[in-house]
Amino acid sequence: MRSSFVLFFSIFLIVYTLLQVFIGIHGWKILKAFQIPLSPVVYGGIFGLLAYSYILSRVGNHTLPEPIYRALHTVGAYWLGAMLYFFLLFLLFDGMYLFSYLLSQVFDYQRFHELLRSDLSRRILGGTSILIVLGLLTAGTIQARSPKISRYALTIPKPSASKNPLRIVFVSDIHLGTLIGNSRLEDLVQRIESLKADLVLLGGDVLDEDLGPFVEQNMTETLSRLRPPLGVYAIPGNHEYIGRHLKEFSQYLQMAGVKILIDEKVRLDGSLTLIGRDDRSAERFDGHKRKPLTQLMADVDRNAPILLLDHQPFELEEAEQAGIDLQLSGHTHRGQLWPNQWITRKVYELDYGYKRKGNTHIIVSSGYGTWGPPLRIGSPPEIVVVDLSFQTNQ
Repeated sequence: MRSSFVLFFSIFLIVYTLLQVFIGIHGWKILKAFQIPLSPVVYGGIFGLLAYSYILSRVGNHTLPEPIYRALHTVGAYWLGAMLYFFLLFLLFDGMYLFSYLLSQVFDYQRFHELLRSDLSRRILGGTSILIVLGLLTAGTIQARSPKISRYALTIPKPSASKNPLRIVFVSDIHLGTLIGNSRLEDLVQRIESLKADLVLLGGDVLDEDLGPFVEQNMTETLSRLRPPLGVYAIPGNHEYIGRHLKEFSQYLQMAGVKILIDEKVRLDGSLTLIGRDDRSAERFDGHKRKPLTQLMADVDRNAPILLLDHQPFELEEAEQAGIDLQLSGHTHRGQLWPNQWITRKVYELDYGYKRKGNTHIIVSSGYGTWGPPLRIGSPPEIVVVDLSFQTNQ
């Protein structure tokens, strides 16, 4: 386990460094074009601190003074978003430069190529890049704090003693921690309260690895304000395992009146069964395998509605084959930052929204919070509302 982590981190660090070198060289060329009097050593020091501030904050999480940790973490998180778009823009400009070079070689047309190499061109393209990235960071920050309500009205052709229709509010990937604190949680709780839910479900990654801010800001008290008639239930996500605080965090959730289901099921309102699966990452970070869904379904009443919470939306056919009526998942963030949606659509059968497989309804949420950059671009945060109707007895 340790050797595989070291190998993964080493490869990541090499790729990350090459990316920073690519961006840093282009940044230096822009500074030279604007004739800004800055020595290479000073520029390298400033850029290096910026480029590695997020990694430094994670490594020094428990040793750095709180103000320094928070500053490095916040600046570094925003840089991760800026880095993506600087890379794409500089890659585009390099493509233009290569095209102009090939054009000059084939058609002996040097003027356009020389124009792109000029300081004027670098000032225009560099200034444009900075303005675009600043605009995206601003827009992304605003969108990350502007959740939408996604509503689904579904019918399960089974009788239920529960309220008909039953309103479920589902929230995934809140990522409570340094960047998403108690004020954001209070806003979320107010929004959920206004939706008049019968049942509230939290789909994993409630915590963003570090338990400290959750405890220090007394988020337990804020969560405890959620008191829907059928209760509040949660499952672990990969970040609860990455942070290695699941056991302690579960105790805080319990204090808040939130029941965490880890390969467990509960009968609600005398008829509806809710199954909460352990996360797929449990084996990697905690050394235990989660139970097969068939095992969890062994003594479930299949004539009554069955709901499944599973953080990561992999192997959706498993829920269909097991006879699940409704599966709720998150994890994908729908890429969080454009154009990452192109990747998540390839990785997951359903990376966002609704899909029906046989008699199984599946909903994957884009999540409420953010991981890494506190930004969302092209993937708004959301709260999912499911109005679930059942077969009525004639």
